[in-house]
Amino acid sequence: MFNKISQRLRATPPTKIFKFILIFSVTGSSCLFISDKIASYLESFAGLEQHIVIDVILVTITYQILLLFFCFLFGEFKYVLGKYKRLKMLFSKDT
Repeated sequence: MFNKISQRLRATPPTKIFKFILIFSVTGSSCLFISDKIASYLESFAGLEQHIVIDVILVTITYQILLLFFCFLFGEFKYVLGKYKRLKMLFSKDT
């Protein structure tokens, strides 16, 4: 299992793998906390009822923003930018 994770993350030192696990867990926990606060604000301010679609959109957007923030905080910003560049190339139109 350790080898599979290290190949997937392209990280060999165990400390770097632990850092990635920490980044993803902190990002996920704080994303749910923040998106819940935003959803309750939208519910009280704009009168929107809480729907699953709003929750999914909020979680998706806040997760991406927080992932960039926590990767920058833990010094792994270059890794995430590489992933976003690959994603951009996947959806870009070739001319």
